[in-house]
Amino acid sequence: MATKWVDNEVYFGPDRRRRDAGKRWGDRRRLNDAGEPPPLGALLRRLRVQLLDLSTASDRHRAIQLANLAIVEAERKHLPACADAAKEAAACINAGDTAGADAWLTQAVGAL
Repeated sequence: MATKWVDNEVYFGPDRRRRDAGKRWGDRRRLNDAGEPPPLGALLRRLRVQLLDLSTASDRHRAIQLANLAIVEAERKHLPACADAAKEAAACINAGDTAGADAWLTQAVGAL
């Protein structure tokens, strides 16, 4: 799994660039905005703020990406209760239930 994460207007997730073969032609970013993944608590709080406005499909897609990152980070840190609550929150986001997702995220924060 990638150890660096990219967070900009276009993409949020693991740094998918290859290190061994150099940069591909279409992957020539001038600014290297890859960094360490955010702390799990900050990520869950950020996801709760993202839930306040899911009016467009891109907002919902970004919330799903944040939820998936929270699940991966919770599993990596061996916090199964937090990961399970984040999975339920992701299912609620997919279903369009923001109140249910917020309740599950509150439970995930409590499991930290």
